[in-house]
Amino acid sequence: MVGAPAGVWVSNLGKGTLPRIPVTAAGTPGRVRTVITSLTGVDDFNFLSDHSNLVFAALNTQNQIAVVYPNGTTRTVLTASDGLASPTATAVRGKRLYITDGGLDAPHDARLQSGKVDLGAPLSL
Repeated sequence: MVGAPAGVWVSNLGKGTLPRIPVTAAGTPGRVRTVITSLTGVDDFNFLSDHSNLVFAALNTQNQIAVVYPNGTTRTVLTASDGLASPTATAVRGKRLYITDGGLDAPHDARLQSGKVDLGAPLSL
């Protein structure tokens, strides 16, 4: 994700990681730093805002949305019991979290979901 806080962030579904690649003033890549290594099924993610390192990650194979904190800890905030079916991406706009569901698992209902984000909950550990 280019333009993200402090460099380029990517998700690695196969390894369950979120690496961050800093960009130097000259525009060259710096040393890769893995923010977290335990995000099984991470497909895509989005930041709380353009100036935040707080991540909402779609864990596709787990049917979960997790908040990833800058220190590498996580908190599951939504699950299949909340109606998720293979979440593939998240987007935060204002106080609303949007989630695309791939519908890979039964009931195979691909859709876009949205809900209000309680900013107090994800910001507190």
